[in-house]
Amino acid sequence: MTMKTDKIVTVIDIGSTKVCCCIANIFDDGKFQIIGVGYCVCLGVRAGIIVDMKSVEQSLVNAVENAEKIANFRVKSVYINISGKSLESQIINVGLNIDGRMIKNEDLLNLFEYCERDIGDRMVIHSIPIFYSVDSLHGVTNPIGMIAKSLNASMNLVTAPKVQLDNLLICLAHCHLDPIGIVASIYASALGTMGGDDLSTNQIVIDFGGETTSIGFFYRGIFSGMETVPLGGNNITSDIAYGLNISTVNAERLKTLHGSAFVSIHDERDVVFAPVIEDDREVINLQRISKSSLNQIIQPRVEEILDMAKRKIEKSTFTDNFSRNVIITGGGSMLAGIRDLASTILDKKIKIKRMEDFIDGADIAINNNFSVAVGMIIFAQLGGDPSEKQKKSTKRNKGVDFFKKTLAWVENNL
Repeated sequence: MTMKTDKIVTVIDIGSTKVCCCIANIFDDGKFQIIGVGYCVCLGVRAGIIVDMKSVEQSLVNAVENAEKIANFRVKSVYINISGKSLESQIINVGLNIDGRMIKNEDLLNLFEYCERDIGDRMVIHSIPIFYSVDSLHGVTNPIGMIAKSLNASMNLVTAPKVQLDNLLICLAHCHLDPIGIVASIYASALGTMGGDDLSTNQIVIDFGGETTSIGFFYRGIFSGMETVPLGGNNITSDIAYGLNISTVNAERLKTLHGSAFVSIHDERDVVFAPVIEDDREVINLQRISKSSLNQIIQPRVEEILDMAKRKIEKSTFTDNFSRNVIITGGGSMLAGIRDLASTILDKKIKIKRMEDFIDGADIAINNNFSVAVGMIIFAQLGGDPSEKQKKSTKRNKGVDFFKKTLAWVENNL
């Protein structure tokens, strides 16, 4: 039976190391199929912040054009991500007097708007209700239609500096791309990797990115908080390049092909070769190194990242027994041995989710570098945040208004 295409969506993951564009068919039975992928190096972003506008714009154009050629589809509207250590998450408790009447959709909207007030020079990316309380009833998931005197909610409010989002939207405008939705990278990573039993229990998701490692807390599948470690895969690559006196390109290749998160007893007898750098130039001479020497460079940095992640988890508002499981995803999750080392340091059961195991990519190679992009497709498929679904049912949508005002400013001033 041929599946009917409901719509085509385009998502763009803008990271510190790469720009990834995915075009997907979303079918009316709830499934989706990736029909186009564009992937290229991004040199203009550091830890989620744009530092070179022209470089980012060129990377965006290249990634989108490559995806368009494969999908035979012209991209106009896109979902984008936002990441980095400047993102903040906090749980806000808000309440509303209902006066003994029936709770309406507009009451939930008032809660969302109330918790988004007074955030200064920051912009709300997500306002997600973790649970509601109706009078003395706690843990309510959908209070609409209930009779109550008061309605309270615990909300996860995720914000980013307005200037960070402004610059991102300007880049998109210069590339003639219309943003229709935005999602925090760690939220997208989790949507792309959690499923089945993961959605009914508490989970911690760790996304190993290029320059940052993000930690997401999920209460029964609901995005409830996040933390960020200012280190990532690029730090491992830099350590290898410095320690072996090779270029970062060759260091990345060594890490990907031969690296491991810890040194094993067999590494000393396994040998790899790396080109020597002399006078800032690569020469044909190769240096012979053992995998033990390579992994002795990698292991301390991975341990540092995991130790920092553990401290973030312990100091968060969530108790240490919040979850017995940790899902690890992102490019860094493909490093050999990461599961065992993470299990030892974090003292939790580790799950490594591989994109290629459960994504129908129409013969397009998909790996964990695409976990954010895949999650963004699911985000679009589900209709965004619970709060956004409520907002869409009213005439007022502050997120859309913000996009339109920013793009209008770009057109008038640039």
